[in-house]
Amino acid sequence: MLSSILLTTSFFLASAASVLPALPRADSSYVGYLFVHFYDREPSIFAHLSNGNDPLAWNALNGDNAILVPTVGTGAIRDPHLASLPDDSKHFILGTDLDIDSTNWDAATRTGSRSIIVWESTDLVNWTGERLVEVMPETAGMVWAPEAVWDHDANAFLVVWSSRTYAESDTQHTGTASLDQLWYAHTTDFSTFTDAQIYLSLDIPIIDLTFLPYDTVGNSYARFIKNENNLEVWEERSDNGLFGTWTRVGSTEYIDDVVSEGPLVFWDNQVEDRAYLFLDQYTTAQGYVPFVSDDVDTAAWTSASTSNFPKLVKHGVVKPLTQAQYDTIQTTWG
Repeated sequence: MLSSILLTTSFFLASAASVLPALPRADSSYVGYLFVHFYDREPSIFAHLSNGNDPLAWNALNGDNAILVPTVGTGAIRDPHLASLPDDSKHFILGTDLDIDSTNWDAATRTGSRSIIVWESTDLVNWTGERLVEVMPETAGMVWAPEAVWDHDANAFLVVWSSRTYAESDTQHTGTASLDQLWYAHTTDFSTFTDAQIYLSLDIPIIDLTFLPYDTVGNSYARFIKNENNLEVWEERSDNGLFGTWTRVGSTEYIDDVVSEGPLVFWDNQVEDRAYLFLDQYTTAQGYVPFVSDDVDTAAWTSASTSNFPKLVKHGVVKPLTQAQYDTIQTTWG
């Protein structure tokens, strides 16, 4: 039985009544960035701190040792995401419950975890409440790469992940699964979730969805998705919300003609309309490769410098930081 329960709209409204709109995408109060990720060498939570407001220069935190090591589920975590309440009063780290070293990729999609690992914090350095939360029913073979974005219409986080599902009669999941689909649920606390529903299902397998909000009221977004057939990432835009009409953008079908996954995207703290996109080119020795754009609307992404960029970091998230947050992280793990 799912540990998640159906939350009512009134619950969302009551829980989020004090939540403020998100800050503008360029904001002088931000002084740097936190980069949360994992490595293939150890499926735990690692982090880098930017060199001031330079999103291409990073310093490893905690001596490049893990800042969080999971003790629930498989005891391993991949694809971490950091989500914050719009007023920045609480933060959540969530990720894929998967130890690939103790299984194989076929088994991981058939009988993998149907749960996500979660921690929470009010200061970005003291993380508590580690928990394993089941979000998919028994027909699912796995839950991969959960990511959260604030859904203004629901006054709650929209959490999206990829899953394959099997027929109810195929209880051992030995038959043919669905293609990788994107599923979603809403939550305000990452403990209780609405029942999972399909967010996006195409005639190709899709994983690794990430969002880039354009505004502070939840109207316009870009989103990035990986095609699991050709192993490349494309970009779309909606101007009527997270469940609106999405249109593919760009002069080419895909952003970069290289095998990649785990798209990570964020706005520059200082330059309005400038954004950065990291793509994990996981067949190379670099791992994440940065791209920059001053025109996200047209998917005009160009390669950025990797001279001060860490190697072999994988699927994560970048969060802008205030001076107080930056100093606290630097003091704790620098």
